[in-house]
Amino acid sequence: MIRVARLDAIESMVREHRVVSTQQIADTLGISGTTARRDLDDLVAACRIERVHGGARVPAESAAPAKGSAPASAAKTVDTVGTPSSTTTPGTREDSVDDPFHVVLSRNSEVKQALARVAASRIQDGQTLFLDIGTTVYELARLLVDRRLTVVTNSLGVVELLSSAAHVELVVLGGEFNPEYRCTQGPSVLNELSALHIDVAVLGCAGITEGGAVRDTDSQQAVVKRAAASANGTTILLADSSKIPGIGAYTALELDDVDRLITNEALPAPLRDRCTASATEVETL
Repeated sequence: MIRVARLDAIESMVREHRVVSTQQIADTLGISGTTARRDLDDLVAACRIERVHGGARVPAESAAPAKGSAPASAAKTVDTVGTPSSTTTPGTREDSVDDPFHVVLSRNSEVKQALARVAASRIQDGQTLFLDIGTTVYELARLLVDRRLTVVTNSLGVVELLSSAAHVELVVLGGEFNPEYRCTQGPSVLNELSALHIDVAVLGCAGITEGGAVRDTDSQQAVVKRAAASANGTTILLADSSKIPGIGAYTALELDDVDRLITNEALPAPLRDRCTASATEVETL
């Protein structure tokens, strides 16, 4: 597809769905993530879209759908690639992509810190941990600076926090750099994880459905979560109540893969029953 046609196609996607992720654009048009990000930057420069962390949205002053596009109320999300899951309402967190890291970090910060304290109490000195790229997991990393641990991560934020920790042995997973999430990803990350044994993987998520699907907004990070869970003895999932059901087009895990869910409010009955059926221990603040 020539560049002009590609830019028009991306703008049409944004106006039809109101918000789309970089990964969705790359998958739909069959282009690389780098090309998709460069095209988004060009569209922003032309004032045709607005850039958000992880994707793009319709400019505030021109929120009407493009001519011929489906009504915004019919926008779909998916639980797995290409599989629609539910109808969403424009303007809600349900149909959004990730905001900038510092914005997400400050959102529900007291709850995230409380979840992190509980998770820290479940970690023993001498263990090998995997810490993913989520903001709640970042809060956990703050609490581990003085612990004697081996920490495996693909998060540059976690690396920055723990790089000077005297008793933390840091294993940084190399791979393709994702500037939006400030992390590494791709086959190299997965290969390195497959060669490691992780005692505890601590993961965040974008959402958890009543059916027990753990959601992510990025397909490559969903795969990293899956690989980390496969390489470990125990998987701990940190999710505050805003993540139920949350957002995310991709299924990273099922609750069957999660040993302990730490959250801040009682779960809806269907999800609680699903946790029981999956033998997932639920710890509520």
